[in-house]
Amino acid sequence: MRQIFTVPILQMLKWSLRDIHWPKTKSWQMAEPESHTQAAPLNVCLHRWNPLMETFQKAEEFLPKRTDREMDEMDTSDTQWGWFYLAECGKWHMFQPDTNIQCSVSSEDIEKSFKTNPCGSISFTTSKFSYKIDFAEMKQMNLITGKQRLIKRAPFSISAFSYICENEAIPMPPHWENVNTDVPYQLVPLHSQTLEYNEVASLFGKTMDRSRIKRIQRIQNLDLWEFFCRKKAQLKKKRGVPQINEQMLFHGTSSEFVEAICIHNFDWRINGIHGALFGKGTYFARDAAYSSRFCKDDIKHGNTFQIHGISLQQRHLFRTYKSMFLARVLIGDYINGDSKYMRPPSKDGSYVNLYDSCVDDTWDPKIFVVFDANQIYPEYLIDFY
Repeated sequence: MRQIFTVPILQMLKWSLRDIHWPKTKSWQMAEPESHTQAAPLNVCLHRWNPLMETFQKAEEFLPKRTDREMDEMDTSDTQWGWFYLAECGKWHMFQPDTNIQCSVSSEDIEKSFKTNPCGSISFTTSKFSYKIDFAEMKQMNLITGKQRLIKRAPFSISAFSYICENEAIPMPPHWENVNTDVPYQLVPLHSQTLEYNEVASLFGKTMDRSRIKRIQRIQNLDLWEFFCRKKAQLKKKRGVPQINEQMLFHGTSSEFVEAICIHNFDWRINGIHGALFGKGTYFARDAAYSSRFCKDDIKHGNTFQIHGISLQQRHLFRTYKSMFLARVLIGDYINGDSKYMRPPSKDGSYVNLYDSCVDDTWDPKIFVVFDANQIYPEYLIDFY
């Protein structure tokens, strides 16, 4: 059977046909184009291919090899590229915005900049430092300290890096103040002129009169913060995504439960006593006005009760203000709730692939139900009149 192979002449570089020791056989014929300077194909018709194929394979060794960058530029697939830095723990971590350190750049931002200018750079900041990423050197430099670290561009794969290393301590939020690890939690009052105070007050003020705010306190609980961060990393790994749907949501409760929540987090069995229309979990609301309906200043003098095994002594005869939490909640993938749910329902009928939370309306959710306390961090306590 006759076979025809096409080889572009210009790709043969500096070697010419007369330099090849052709097989001594008359069973093939060859026709050269009129000019070797044309990018015309050389059509070779043959019966005995093996000797000639070996010659062409040897010739390919002299062809210029394409670089990885050239191959990337030729790639027309829909590969999702990620940008990673080599962390102190020895593992590759993906660049991603982090509200805790106020990181201003994501892997997607870096990829866009790289595609615009593969030999250029991109600058970004965190709460403490300024950085520059050099694409030509594939390094990240701290512009304040001069410290450098390696970076790489690779197809995004959840197995290619760790969000949080197993033995790596969870960093506390940089804006926390005077952290005392000898106590279970701290309440730090926010000054009304700070950005942090006004961000919380603005969320409250969307549906409530912010002039009713008596004070806003930041809750600093290292244990609960670590549980929350670990859960967040777990959900990212499980879903295979760089980000998990996270929202700041309100929770109204009786004043008697405030201290227990600050220490142990929310427990629907104790403070979720207002019904379970969308499932037996902890309820949160998008709007402060809705949560305010469940706030009570019902402390009575002299009563002692237990929550989570801790005896709490009522200290006040009467409080003229109410308390509401603003929590950081990992709502993830959600579905419409049901009163019979004791955990989120399955996505596919299995016992392992579950939704992360339930809502009142998937099209316009205003109420969220969370069944795992580790998906919650009670971040602020708002006292209001």
